[in-house]
Amino acid sequence: MIGSAALTLTTTFALATVHVVLAGDLAYDTADALLGEVTTALGADGVREVRLDCADVTFCDSYGLATLLMVHRRVTEADLVLHLENRPAPIARLLLRTNTHPHFASPPVRVVDN
Repeated sequence: MIGSAALTLTTTFALATVHVVLAGDLAYDTADALLGEVTTALGADGVREVRLDCADVTFCDSYGLATLLMVHRRVTEADLVLHLENRPAPIARLLLRTNTHPHFASPPVRVVDN
């Protein structure tokens, strides 16, 4: 588990999947931790997909969005699949308004309205 004052990341590995649960603010001062965590996980043997569970993300700024897009780039460069799951309403709206939603493989499993 990696944490900061405003973002906590819990990473688990199951079969060929890396699961990262995000909780808190995905913002300028916290988002680099997510990129580092996913980049490290991509080096694990047998990984085929990355699943980011965003249900407990409370805020996402433009830097957080840029970080999600960089995660997408690194995952696809590794020839893996990225799923952005349980998108809270603010992230879902941000992805739609910026027309970046097509970059994420899985549709929102559940939109959490905060």
